[in-house]
Amino acid sequence: MLQTNVFLLPELIPSSDILSGSCSVVIDVLRATTTIVTALGNQASSIIPAVTVEQARLTAQRAHGMLGGERDCIKLEGFDFGNSPAEYTRELVENQVIALTTTNGTRALLACVEAEQVLVAAFANCSTVSQRIANHPKVNIICAGTNGEITLEDTLLAGALAARRTESVFNDQALLAVDLWRPCEQSGNPEQAIYEKLLTSRGGKNLQHVGMVSDIRLCAQLDTHSILPTFSHLSNTIQL
Repeated sequence: MLQTNVFLLPELIPSSDILSGSCSVVIDVLRATTTIVTALGNQASSIIPAVTVEQARLTAQRAHGMLGGERDCIKLEGFDFGNSPAEYTRELVENQVIALTTTNGTRALLACVEAEQVLVAAFANCSTVSQRIANHPKVNIICAGTNGEITLEDTLLAGALAARRTESVFNDQALLAVDLWRPCEQSGNPEQAIYEKLLTSRGGKNLQHVGMVSDIRLCAQLDTHSILPTFSHLSNTIQL
């Protein structure tokens, strides 16, 4: 029997034993994982996640790479990019190593070092991730949240991924996520339904407050990339 767990925050993972031998999927819809998928989809060489600004600067220097990052939705001073998927165009990122630090997403990635495999998911590569995890016996879906609080947008994508593992046992957080996702799935226009949900979320309102509504629309788009970013804790890199 397949097992599917959703953890609505990294802090809700009860122990590292849960992650052992699993395929873990990390989600930060607004916006870190959407940005990672976009950058790698536009031919960036790799993404190196960093928890702190100082660590990101040092990593970029050592790798002769570029800097991407934000705090509270705002691009960091002296960085090449913020955390908007729109910034990571092929013209700018092709063949580049990018050190990325964000408020929540990079921390969620680094919480999964005990997993057998760590995938990066966004609505932008939802179907590709779903296909990859379809028959894996043990899947953990980790939501980044925002500053230690559960977020609607991450829960929504977790539900979309979990809902496709039909022959599976779910934990209660997975059941909650699937229930949140079902109305979008059953709507006549799932992408528009996702967008409208994201507008109501705290993360969506934060982006609206700083004039980044267009990013919400980008993050709601389904299957714009058919790629599978994978995080290696040994090299601390995300690559295809």
